[in-house]
Amino acid sequence: MGSSDYLRYPHLSGDSVTFVAENDVWVAPVSGGRAWRISAMQLPARNPRFSPDGKVIAWTVVQAGAPEVVAANADGGGYRRLTFWGHQNTRVKGFTEEGDVIATSAYRHEDPRLAWAYRVPLDGSAQTVLPYGPVDTIVHGEALGDERPVIIGSVMTREQAWWKRYRGGTAGKLWIDADGGGSFSRFVPELDGNLTDPMWVGGRVAFLSDHEGYGNLYSVDRQGSDLRRHTDNEDFYVRHASTDGERIVYESAGQLWLLGSLEPETAPERLDIELGSASTSRRPILLDAARHLAAAVPVPAGDASVVETHGTLHWLTHRDGPSRVIEGTAGVRARLGRPLGADGVVYVADHGGEESLYIRDVFGAARPAGTALQPGTAQVPERNSAGPALPAPVPAVQGAPAVQAPAGDDGGSGDPGSTALAAQDAPEARLLRTFAFDGPFRASELAVSPDGARVAVSGELGGLLVLEVASGTFFPLAAPEHGAINDVAFSGDSRWVTWAEPVTTEGARTRIRIARAEKGAEVHDLTDGRFRDSTPVFTRDGRYLAFLSDRSFDPVYDTHRFDLSFPASTKPFLVALAADTPSPFGPAAHSARPDGAGKDDGGAEDAPDAVSVDADRIGERIIAVPVAQGRYESLSAVEGALLWTAGEAGGLTGDGRATPSDQEPARRLERFDLQRRTVEVLVAEADSYRVSGDGSTAVVVRQGTVTAVPTSGKVEPESPERIEVGLERVRVLLDPVAVWKQAYQETWRLQRDFFWTPDLGGIDWEAVGAKYRPLLDRIGSHDDLIDVLWELHGELGTSHAYVTPALNAEPSGAQGFLGAELEPTEAGWTVKRIFAGESSDPQASSPLSAPGVAVAEGDTIDAVDGVPVPAGFGPPVLLTGSAGRTVELTVTRRDGDGAATTRRVAVVPLRSEERLRYQNWVNANRSIVHAASAGRFGYLHIPDMVANGWAQLHRDLDRETGRDALIVDVRRNRGGHTSQLVAELIGRKVTAWAFPRGEQPGTYPAHAPRGPVVILADEFAGSDGDIITQVAKLRGIGPVIGSRTWGGVVGIDGRFRLADGTGVTQPRYSFWMTGGPGWGVENYGVDPDIDVPFPPHAYAAGEDPQLEHGVATLKEMLTELPTDLPPAREGYRSLRPAPLPARPGS
Repeated sequence: MGSSDYLRYPHLSGDSVTFVAENDVWVAPVSGGRAWRISAMQLPARNPRFSPDGKVIAWTVVQAGAPEVVAANADGGGYRRLTFWGHQNTRVKGFTEEGDVIATSAYRHEDPRLAWAYRVPLDGSAQTVLPYGPVDTIVHGEALGDERPVIIGSVMTREQAWWKRYRGGTAGKLWIDADGGGSFSRFVPELDGNLTDPMWVGGRVAFLSDHEGYGNLYSVDRQGSDLRRHTDNEDFYVRHASTDGERIVYESAGQLWLLGSLEPETAPERLDIELGSASTSRRPILLDAARHLAAAVPVPAGDASVVETHGTLHWLTHRDGPSRVIEGTAGVRARLGRPLGADGVVYVADHGGEESLYIRDVFGAARPAGTALQPGTAQVPERNSAGPALPAPVPAVQGAPAVQAPAGDDGGSGDPGSTALAAQDAPEARLLRTFAFDGPFRASELAVSPDGARVAVSGELGGLLVLEVASGTFFPLAAPEHGAINDVAFSGDSRWVTWAEPVTTEGARTRIRIARAEKGAEVHDLTDGRFRDSTPVFTRDGRYLAFLSDRSFDPVYDTHRFDLSFPASTKPFLVALAADTPSPFGPAAHSARPDGAGKDDGGAEDAPDAVSVDADRIGERIIAVPVAQGRYESLSAVEGALLWTAGEAGGLTGDGRATPSDQEPARRLERFDLQRRTVEVLVAEADSYRVSGDGSTAVVVRQGTVTAVPTSGKVEPESPERIEVGLERVRVLLDPVAVWKQAYQETWRLQRDFFWTPDLGGIDWEAVGAKYRPLLDRIGSHDDLIDVLWELHGELGTSHAYVTPALNAEPSGAQGFLGAELEPTEAGWTVKRIFAGESSDPQASSPLSAPGVAVAEGDTIDAVDGVPVPAGFGPPVLLTGSAGRTVELTVTRRDGDGAATTRRVAVVPLRSEERLRYQNWVNANRSIVHAASAGRFGYLHIPDMVANGWAQLHRDLDRETGRDALIVDVRRNRGGHTSQLVAELIGRKVTAWAFPRGEQPGTYPAHAPRGPVVILADEFAGSDGDIITQVAKLRGIGPVIGSRTWGGVVGIDGRFRLADGTGVTQPRYSFWMTGGPGWGVENYGVDPDIDVPFPPHAYAAGEDPQLEHGVATLKEMLTELPTDLPPAREGYRSLRPAPLPARPGS
């Protein structure tokens, strides 16, 4: 029968099985029946494991934003926290025979993926690291005489079921130390699959593998022979297998299965377990509108906005007053809500699982007689204050183009305690019209004509449709070949529509186009696509079209290397639409005035100005707005002015800010007065904004707040014209189960529509969706949903199909770190090592090295904030919640005679030591290379292919490329998009020398390596790390040394999030490489030219065989490829003229 719940991470002990469900740990009889809850924390839990005697269960649970090891008695009670590591990569893996927990974590290491194993005593005494290097799993076999074998599973970057049929460099590998002597070799290396969860069971080694294309349970004998398959799953992977030494329990599709032995005739049995739980996570929850705020779009009159939050839409007046639900149907996501006329709203929603366009009369038949809304007004019927706070949701209406629901809903009737969920079947009194798209279509933008007669819809994959509201029909206006049309806008007279259209891949260049808003209209180019042009808008008088363009070419010199760039190349421009329209900034006849000049301050007009477009030679009528180049976005036109947001060209890592804790500078909303030609700041901080249809009001969104301000000029914060819109009035009760089902359907739909090849590589995506959909009826938490989405993505067998959970609450009380290694000694907790800081990296400095602190290695830390340091856990237990906050340390220093000096110092603990430990690792590697080569070889490490890696590369680029040879280390490279820039730098060749007076010669080009180059790569180099490795081989930059890389080169753009903020990515940008690899890098990786394994015993010994081999290879290469050296300053042409020859005939 199985369970009706979603059960995960099982483990056995005697007649009991423990597992995770509903974000808690449970125990149930192996024979089946009712389970009982061990924890009641309702926080993501992982990997519960029984102690050898079955009396204790240890697991990880999220504490202050990171998983920590905790334990409790198996029969209830005795809860205690065992670690204070503060690291995301922390997992419980089991117990030692002596009863200590085995846990893995990367909290003391420079790479968050490389988790080492630790022995964690239950009594809180000091923890010790195990000598195996980075591991995923450790299992000990039975001793045979003096030999006790150990098998470890290699570090995994993703669960096996989350990337099915993965064959890249980090595919799970098993290593065996057959005699317990400490030396490891590969175990069953002939299996070409992803091997995980090794277990010693009855003298055999069992494990999970998908080498036959499906995730199943296998076993071999101690020598790695006699392969047996024990399960035959072709639908769902076997997952999270564990053993008690004789039996195996595992999970598949949220059900638990038991395999009684590894005998060939033994078949797995499903465990019939019932939770009998009310499932707190399934209970309706009140929407936090500010946390999930997606957009606020003002209505034409500017006194209310259509607010989108968590997939629901609301009509919200700016000043006091009730909110009204536009769309709040359980299990439906609404997007892109836009006002349509005075009291209508058009939006996209996915009733029935596919998106369509909807138009709703917000008040409809509910409007009392005599209160018909007039253009420019917004009236909301009053609701009884004792009535329901949660308006009834809007049910889906499909089929006919117009549906009139029965009258009678006054928007607020019902019992005081009624809710949106309780009222789902209430009669609907609002007019709803549905307009279905022709086939799958995801809208990226909606734009409404001022007269409400037309709605323009652009699609994420290109295409611009226009809906004629009266007839309910669509007609196409444009179908570009290079992606989505953006920035669609109508003219004030509703007769014209304009947009920005990409003309090359990924929107690097775009053009502004314009057409009449009618079927079959001719499309005109306003710009020619040479640059990136965006946000076209008609001015209020209809005489000009304004747009932004990256066509300012005023470069600046780089301060770190010889380079020029264009960090702020955007300027606003105008196009005179009619041939006889003069520039508003140049000479003109007396009657010619800029937009808005001479009109009343109110700006109201009886009718919009008619727009006249002379398309002939229109590109010659582009006029630059007289402002300096900058970083402008989101252009709008209001009466007599242009609005835009502006920001500074700040750094991408944040390291250049005043302090590491400073926030990224906000963009500001600016107003350019067309007549005065001046710029003023309307709002100092703005994430986004929208202008009302009448141009009077700008609604600004900033970090979950909504503010309405007039567009006529700046108002002070205390001015009554500046309105802080109260989002607390938006109150909807969310049904988590319905939300999860909608999230699943949208995730499935996004992959169907945006995976890089339309046939999804031959996968039957309809069948895949149907296979996982029934699991949604059994999941008991948002964490379960994330697991199902990962499994769904895993069916694609493709890289970069990620799921990033939204944070339900911001983590607080993060663990603090001191940037040092501490160890318990007889004197107390002693500072063993203080990591040296990197002055160019503000996040790589130990608090103990701060000026005035003067803590030294060998000092003991006796107390934190006056609380004595406990002997077992040490300072970390007292540093919980201290990250970024000042704490007091009591420190004692003892001299050689035993005399002690105690003092108190104030420090600010770090949130993470990763950057500090990383810089120490890089400097240690560089020192090894310099020492082994007598300073002749340079060393550069590139941690990723984004801003952080670009910065790290340049820290020592000039110094290290100036040596005789160079090691470029891309091991552990996390990818990005700068590989082409890196390849250009490290692939430079010396072609000339510059000889300045009084200085040493310099290479041309600058920073060109002077001698041979080798590339170090490993299985943790992926994505753009794969690409730079393959490019180095194809271009002959140098031999690649190490191990096969990750194998993931189908890229993403990360543009989509689910209603709750969960990120889901679609592998959209595949990569084909010339010179032989073709499509072959994906799901395989890049083979090194020289394969050098990095076995567990090398990590444990502190060795680096790949780095050592790189040095040795360079020494060999130098014998055949000597370093380029400058010639002597001689042999050049003499500048002295030759003696004057004698005159002819003399």
